[in-house]
Amino acid sequence: MIHPWKPKRKAISTLCMAIAFLVFSCHPRPPVPEPLEAEPYPDLFSFAETEFLEGRTDTATEAFGEYAEKNPGTPRAREALHRIARIHEGAAEYEKALTLYQRILREFPDHPGFAEVSLDKAGVLYRLGRYEASRDETLQWLDHFAAHPLAGHTLLLLGKAAGAVGDETTAFWAYIRASLAFHPDDPLQHDVDMYMAALLETAGLDSLRSAAVAAPPNTRYLPEIYHRIARLALEADDLELAQEAGMALVRSTPDQYWVDTGREILDRISEELAVGKGVFACLLPLSGPFAIYGREVLNGMQLGMGVFGASEEGGTIELLIEDTRGDPDAAVEKVEELVHKGRVMGIIGPLASRTATAAAIKAQELGVPIITLAQKEGITEEGDMVFRNFLTPAGEMDRLVSKAVGELGLLRFGILYPDSAYGRRLMNLFWDRVEEGEAFVTAVESYAPEATDFSEHIRKMVGLHHPRPPRLVESLTEAERAAFDAGIESGPYDAAKDPEPIVAFDAVFIPDSFQKVPLIAPQFPFHDVFNIRFLGTSLWQSPELLEQGADYLQGALFPTGFFAEAEEAFVELYRENFESDPSLLAAIGYDTIRYLNHLMETHAPKTRRSLQQALLLHRDFQGLRGSLSFDAHREATTPAVLLTIRGKRFIPLN
Repeated sequence: MIHPWKPKRKAISTLCMAIAFLVFSCHPRPPVPEPLEAEPYPDLFSFAETEFLEGRTDTATEAFGEYAEKNPGTPRAREALHRIARIHEGAAEYEKALTLYQRILREFPDHPGFAEVSLDKAGVLYRLGRYEASRDETLQWLDHFAAHPLAGHTLLLLGKAAGAVGDETTAFWAYIRASLAFHPDDPLQHDVDMYMAALLETAGLDSLRSAAVAAPPNTRYLPEIYHRIARLALEADDLELAQEAGMALVRSTPDQYWVDTGREILDRISEELAVGKGVFACLLPLSGPFAIYGREVLNGMQLGMGVFGASEEGGTIELLIEDTRGDPDAAVEKVEELVHKGRVMGIIGPLASRTATAAAIKAQELGVPIITLAQKEGITEEGDMVFRNFLTPAGEMDRLVSKAVGELGLLRFGILYPDSAYGRRLMNLFWDRVEEGEAFVTAVESYAPEATDFSEHIRKMVGLHHPRPPRLVESLTEAERAAFDAGIESGPYDAAKDPEPIVAFDAVFIPDSFQKVPLIAPQFPFHDVFNIRFLGTSLWQSPELLEQGADYLQGALFPTGFFAEAEEAFVELYRENFESDPSLLAAIGYDTIRYLNHLMETHAPKTRRSLQQALLLHRDFQGLRGSLSFDAHREATTPAVLLTIRGKRFIPLN
């Protein structure tokens, strides 16, 4: 601030005006000596002063103005105009105040108070939001009055104006010199500190480096400037600059807090630089209840690394394999050990939700990128180092509903789901996506997970479970009679003896396993519900589904993360080495390791932070499951494959 007052409205009480007068009179600016000479109308000036002191600003303004008109060019006339300008400024009439300040400067260029009025003008320009003009005015002021007692006030205003127009270099220069102009106990020193802190949080590296170079050695802001430079340099993975700033921070002050902070930065840089180039860790459950799944991923990774001659890219990456046993605590211990002792650049895994979440939290804390292979929604929200390469239920529903509504033209859907955590979750995801696609869910029923008879649930979906209202029966009867008379139906509709199902949906979504779906599908035609398409989830992908229910599921549609029949070479190689068919987990392991090989060759990251940035930037990698990259939320963008049933086969829906 330039002035120690902050009037907020035009009407000012007598008490407030008296206080303002005292503030103006006690302003920490040096008094401007007025030449003593006889002037006409001295009582008019005294009257104006009295009116101002007692809060009658309108009368005071009029009296000061009349005095200035009757005494043009005199020191008292200048003072009268200055008082009027300050009254306008106090009432937030900044344009009027600016006009008067400009007039005073124009008519009294040689007056000893020229510097004070010029500073007032710059302050009003700032209040008007004309920051560039205010900055230029204060720069000119400093050129002419650098040794003036008001230089500190001017420097503070210059910093604010320069900061407002994005001139960070000038703002730093001004605040640093303003801090040297005020006594530590001066309230304005607090203002300087406040504005400086805000600038430090928003300034770019170039401005900060310029400020560090230009600052006098005794500047108390130097440690903060060097600390900010080091932080930004670390975020940008410029370890050389971060190291330089850390060393400068240690040398810039005897304050133990800043010395320790600088040493911590240098230790972190040393650890970053000691990371093994291309060394990755893989955390998988290789023992315990989830071992079968961990082995699938590991098999795929081994093929991807060329262990069995499966990949031409082998050799770029060194992989450390660790067994989590499916235990979250063990996973956390492994992450710490691999980061501090193994010096790994990044981590792949784990699989299970709880274990993956625990490992992700620790990896984020230690600043190492981790590519989790878990389905848990929201896991990447743990931090910017957490990535995921796995098909999630949300991703499945995005692909399924987009195809069903956007390309197949289906608009009405029924949902028949198990009353389990999985069933409810998929039901809600599907329903949300349908509504987002401006389609409709017209029938919803749930069943017990252990159920084997679904007649009651299907009858409810098509209006056969409860007696129909008389008006509906009458309407249906008339419609059927009209159809019969037109020769369309074989006989009149008899609602009492032969109720027809009301099928208000084009497709039915069943989020259940391949074992349960063959029990459900045949019961729809049993209740005279024909010509509907069944929709499912990746749980449907099993030969058993085809063996037991293909006749009733022709044209059904469901998403999957991997369709092995489309990758014959990979399947054959997998069978040769592991005597079984590859699963989605094997394909994910294979694609992940080959993707990292390709990334290391293309971007050659040297630190964990540069690896994190490369993961966000790397594109155009084609894996078994399609194009693999990570979006801004660090989720793999590989789309689900949509399969349909034709005869006794799964085939991709093109």
